[in-house]
Order: sequence, then C-alpha cells, then structure tokens
Amino acid sequence: MRVHFSQQAFDYQTLRAMAYTTFGGAEPGEVLATVARIEDGDTGSWYTEWRNTAERVERLADDAADAGSDRSARAAYFRAHTYYRTAEFFLASNDPRRRPTYEKSREMFRAGLDFLDTPVETLSIPYDGTTLPGYLFLPADDDTGEEPHQTIVCLGGFDSLAEELYFLCGVPEALARGYAVVVFEGPGQGAPLRYEGLTARPDWEHVVGPVLDALSDDDSVDSEGVGLVGVSLGGYYAPRAAAFEDRIAACVTFDHMHDLWLSSAFDAPRLAELLLRAPDVVVNGLAALGARFSLESRWAMENAKWVFGVESAAEVQRTLRTYSLTPVSHRIECPVLVLAGEDDHFVPLEMAAQFVDQLTCPTTVRVFTTEEGAGEHCQVGNLTLATGVIYDWFDETMVSEAEAYASS
Repeated sequence: MRVHFSQQAFDYQTLRAMAYTTFGGAEPGEVLATVARIEDGDTGSWYTEWRNTAERVERLADDAADAGSDRSARAAYFRAHTYYRTAEFFLASNDPRRRPTYEKSREMFRAGLDFLDTPVETLSIPYDGTTLPGYLFLPADDDTGEEPHQTIVCLGGFDSLAEELYFLCGVPEALARGYAVVVFEGPGQGAPLRYEGLTARPDWEHVVGPVLDALSDDDSVDSEGVGLVGVSLGGYYAPRAAAFEDRIAACVTFDHMHDLWLSSAFDAPRLAELLLRAPDVVVNGLAALGARFSLESRWAMENAKWVFGVESAAEVQRTLRTYSLTPVSHRIECPVLVLAGEDDHFVPLEMAAQFVDQLTCPTTVRVFTTEEGAGEHCQVGNLTLATGVIYDWFDETMVSEAEAYASS
C-alpha cells in the first residue's frame, strides 16, 4: 500500500504514523502535510519536517491545556508524541538529536495521560538489577469492585516504544472491553536501550517473567492468566515467553516472527547460505555496499547493530540465527493467534505456515489482505480491523481458559 514515497522505508513509516489516527495518535492531514515537505530518501528533511510538525502540535496542546480544554489537550499531546517519535526514527544511534527527540516523544505521551479519562499508572518493573518502564491502564469502571481484571500484556519489537503500543495495540479498544492492559519496554527497546545500553536477548521468558511477578502484587489485575501480545519482533518474543511461562493463558503474534534468520534469508536462500560460510570481511563489505544503495538496508543494519549490541554485519548475521522458535515451539501449550499480512515486506507470508506447522497448541491463523487495507506489516493500514480480530479472539479464548482453570 503506497501512501506517498517511492522509498519503501519512508512510505511504510508514513503509513505507520497515519495508522495511529484510529486511536487518537495522529491525523491524516497533519501526516500528509508533513510528508509533502520531505524529499524522498532524505533523512535530514525527514527529521526536520516531522520535528516542525511535532512542535506545532505541541503548542496546540499547551494552549488547550492552559484553556482547560482537557480533551483537546490530550488529543494534541498524543499526536505530538507520534510526530516526535517519527522524527527520531531514522536518526543514527549516536546522533546527538536522538535522545532529546525521544525524550520529547515520551514527555508528550505522558502529558496526554494527565488528561486520560481512564486510570493509568506508570510502572518501574524490577529486572536484573535495574527496572523496566511500562504503563498499567485500567478500564473506566475500575471503581466498581469487579477485580481483578483480566489482563493483556503488550510488548514491542525491533524499534517500537512502550508509548507507541498504546495506539498500535489498540489499548482504548481493550479498555472498552473491560481488560486491564500493561505495555512495557524490555532490553533492546526504548528507554532501556537508550539510557542503560540494555541490548536485546533471545530468551524473553526471562523478561516477561519479571513483568508478571510485578503484576502479582497488584490486586487490580489477574497475573495468573494473562493474554500476551507481541508486536513485530515481539512476534518472536511473546511465543518464546509462552513456551516457558505457564501464567500466559493466550498469546498473539502480531505479526508472526518465528525465525529471524530465515526471514532475512527468504528471498535469496542460496546467497544467505554462502554468506554464512564467507569471511566476515566479505559479509561486512556486501552489507556496506547494500547500505549505499538502499535506505531500508542501511537503517535495518544500523538499527540491528544498536539493538543487538554488536559492531558488524557479520555479527548481526550470527545473532539472527539465535532468534528461532523452532527448538521450543512444541513447548507452547496456550492458544496462539497468528496474524500475517499478504504484503508484509519484513516477514514473508509463507513463513506463517512454517510456524503454524511447528505448533502443537490450539492455533488460529488470520491472514490480512491488500483488499482489506491491512496487508502490510502489523496491519498498520487498518488497525480497527486488526485490533478487532485480536480482542474478539481474546474475548472468546480468555473466557474459555478461565473456565478451564476454574474447573481444574
């Protein structure tokens, strides 16, 4: 689905920003007016124009807040968050503008939370000698005494922020259905990566476990039978956790991402196998050549080195091979919903069938199509449809799992 740019990287990130209109995180006109000022493939103008839009919308938010217009303030702060996040996206990890732009995106989101009409708590989750940041959202009827709430935990992937998950995972839709929702960032993501240098790890059962431990101290949520949603690379992290963590009652891969190496090698498997046996200098040289001609290749490689904490393309190649669910898929016992898009340019659709074939648990597959406007990665062309599918499935599955638990 093309929105504006010929460069796929720019166009997809434009669609991603626009998608958050569904839950109040953007406006199409603001997005389109911004990208109209950006030169295709020019990351400098990308940063400048998104930053300009973010600052303008931030001023609108401040004016609304000063005037006591709470709903308008909330809406504008949330939109400013998305635009600052989008401005940061293509900056190098060591760019001096990166951290302050990220901080503005988080500041805007939290400013919007001050005007939210449902309860929210900022979390600091104990983890490996430090803490992981997150948010706990509760339904508007939290004061009815109907506790604990069935709980959905959402986690991101290769480049997402906890704040973004509020829009991408449709937290308002989950709250409207009576779920409590936790969104958080782990190693290789958001603040842990930016502030503490915590890089990604493949064994995310050791990340999700502490989150569930922390929730066990909160009487408002049910930490013993949670629904888990993993977005993008989280489509690896979430089922990996489900393979080892029996407190997970149901798991959604949004989208499927069961083997990073096979995904990266899918279009050229013979070349990929040759590169596995090639000297590091050859792998690094070919990656450098690709980066010269492809913005997407350049961004993906640089972000991978940052997220995984490695120095070269050859090390990235070796790291990707450690991110496979194949050895543990048989351990997953809870129901799994596998989402896939027929136009997904990150994860080939054919790999969804490979993942499903490995699973022995109750499994549901939903393939989103171009015709539905939802065929891209994480269905960012139609979040209303995607989140409807997710929470309809949770409505049915979580009830069934709760009844099974009660009768056991």
